[in-house]
Amino acid sequence: MIYLDHAATTPIDPSVLSVMEEINRSCFANPSSIHSSGQKSKVLIENSRKTVAHSIGAKAGEIVFTSGGTEANNLSLIGAARANRDKGNHIITSKIEHPSVLEACKYLSENGFRISYIDVDSTGLLDLRQLEKFICKETILISMMMVNNETGCLLPIKNIGQILKDKQIIFHTDAVQAFDKIDITVNELNIDLLSLSSHKIYGPKGCGALFIRQGTEIESILYGGAQEASRRPGTENLLAIAGFAEAVNQMKYHKNKRKTVRLLGDLFEEKLTDTFPNLEINGEKVPRAPGYSNIYFPFMPGDSLLMNLDLHDIAVSTGSACSSGSQKPSHVLQAMGFDGERINNSVRFSLGRDTTEEEILNTIEVLKIIYEKAVKNTS
Repeated sequence: MIYLDHAATTPIDPSVLSVMEEINRSCFANPSSIHSSGQKSKVLIENSRKTVAHSIGAKAGEIVFTSGGTEANNLSLIGAARANRDKGNHIITSKIEHPSVLEACKYLSENGFRISYIDVDSTGLLDLRQLEKFICKETILISMMMVNNETGCLLPIKNIGQILKDKQIIFHTDAVQAFDKIDITVNELNIDLLSLSSHKIYGPKGCGALFIRQGTEIESILYGGAQEASRRPGTENLLAIAGFAEAVNQMKYHKNKRKTVRLLGDLFEEKLTDTFPNLEINGEKVPRAPGYSNIYFPFMPGDSLLMNLDLHDIAVSTGSACSSGSQKPSHVLQAMGFDGERINNSVRFSLGRDTTEEEILNTIEVLKIIYEKAVKNTS
């Protein structure tokens, strides 16, 4: 199989599997238990916390482990909104956020909060002037993703951090797609809350983390025990947390592959535009994270193209994995102002650290076959 859907999930790194297998054999006790076996598990979690914190320039005590990016986003928005309701009820986000942010905002809007949504232009560029216009004395929280999960477009997080630097507004960013693709330092970006996910960086599914800057007020959205400093109750997923930490450790050894992935992505898009008439790249003219190509193919609907590629053992996506099967058009491409055909005929290719040039060229050859068949059937 040629796997070009790394934005949906990544394969587990062999070293991560090795760490998890060893821990499964030697350390299974509940980290909340006070006996020596339990404390051994607790030490593993705290070491993992330090690893994740160090990777974004945070303190260990500012990291809360979650079940993934969706929970981290929900905890950020709902938890921060509830904890700061006495200061205001206004939240700002963008129209191209992940569903876990947009649905959390929808919930908050139904419970007394006012949400403002920032527009993007046809390239995916965020309107910062609109952001500044929306900010008011009731604004308590701003949430903007760092890298869009459908187009790979980079949002101007550093600029937003500068705008908010001297304001008493909590700044959250969904960095799930950015982690392992670009460098992140929370202090340089003036970020208060930051969401991460393990399975996007070659770690196990079912684990993520939320950076909560010391002093940031946030309420738990789950109720139970006192785990994770009472921010996230429930017995910790020791195996997944340790696997997540190992995936973070491995990032530094694979950092040089970012350039390779970007070069392969450039090659892929160059070959595609040379081969197919009227093909267009969504978000082409703005900075993008390496490995993302959201392509409009005029000759075939995206779901049909996806299935045809799958018949040739090539895995791609038509958009966010969390929205797959919803039958709703991409809200990201809608926000960029595209019409039904362009939205329906767009496919996302996302490369990974092990993607090869041969796989890219083979994919283009398969696309040629599919295109020629489609043209023949319509003639």
